[in-house]
Amino acid sequence: MRKHTFPKLICTALALLGAGAALSAPEAPPSTLPGGWHYAWGDEFNGRKLNTKKWAYELGVIRNRGASQAYTKSAVRLSGGKLILTSSYKKTRNSTYVAGSDKWMEQIKTQPYSSGSVTTRGIKEFTAPGRLEIRARIPYAKGAWPALWTMHTNSYGWPANGEIDILENISQEADTCYTIFRWGKNGTQTEQKVVCRTHMPDYSKNFHVYILEWDDTTMRVLIDDKEVGRVNIADADYPNGDNPLRTPCYLIMNTAIGGPGTWPEQPDPKDYPVRFEIDYVRYYTKNPT
Repeated sequence: MRKHTFPKLICTALALLGAGAALSAPEAPPSTLPGGWHYAWGDEFNGRKLNTKKWAYELGVIRNRGASQAYTKSAVRLSGGKLILTSSYKKTRNSTYVAGSDKWMEQIKTQPYSSGSVTTRGIKEFTAPGRLEIRARIPYAKGAWPALWTMHTNSYGWPANGEIDILENISQEADTCYTIFRWGKNGTQTEQKVVCRTHMPDYSKNFHVYILEWDDTTMRVLIDDKEVGRVNIADADYPNGDNPLRTPCYLIMNTAIGGPGTWPEQPDPKDYPVRFEIDYVRYYTKNPT
């Protein structure tokens, strides 16, 4: 979920989905799915508070230079069997502030917006063959930047470590889901990416199921079980034999808020608060153990 420079894209794909409600949510995760998938991990968000054995809070100013949010615990809650990430217009202390620091994230004392972000980093990693399903309804507000994405864990720094944006949406393109596959060109810090755009009338009106599915050869993203983008994993082979897309990954779910120099438009305070609602997260594998 980094700053975007689309003139440098190596490929752009367009998929068109029809309007209408998303797939309905079963009451409990199916133990198996067609294709040999077995349920291995997940969260239906039916409790009273976030399960910190499955999720970690992301707090403060942690990425997206120029964005207007600080992440807080209070912006994350469970309600009605859903995880709710609320973005609000209110002066918010940056918990990562350090007086005299030379790091830009630590130089910011306060932000004009608060928002929520959770991750499985350090708690749960996902490996191939894998299928991550997230049923969610994104928020709409000027400057809102909801995202569902994964980062790979290996010895490389970004972008060479690998990042998959299952969903990114910006308010000035409310009918567009950006799906982006990222890695480092030949293992360097030069970003290489494949961008797919999927159009549907206003994603914020309905819940949709966003899916990342991968094996040893292919990684693809589906929305409501319709494929919207894919890459051959071998395309990310590095000269030394490494491939970041073959390493484990963790999941991040958040709403950033636009600001100077960011990809989303400037936020409008009157549009807030808004809610990013996640009904469930489910991980399937073809290895039952």
